[in-house]
Amino acid sequence: MSLSDSRKKANTKWNKTHMKTLSVCLRKEQAEKFKKIVERKGLTTAGMLRKFVLSQIEEENI
Repeated sequence: MSLSDSRKKANTKWNKTHMKTLSVCLRKEQAEKFKKIVERKGLTTAGMLRKFVLSQIEEENI
């Protein structure tokens, strides 16, 4: 079942208010190696980066 237009609009509004996108630039070779690591662990690139960021926040106690 797909989302209704009003639900999509509400999700977009919520994300704009509460979420922030981070990006990173890597050399192609580095990105390809990282992608292989991520796939081997059964994660997505975003999922692995999110996991790392959250672990750092917890480690730093902020």
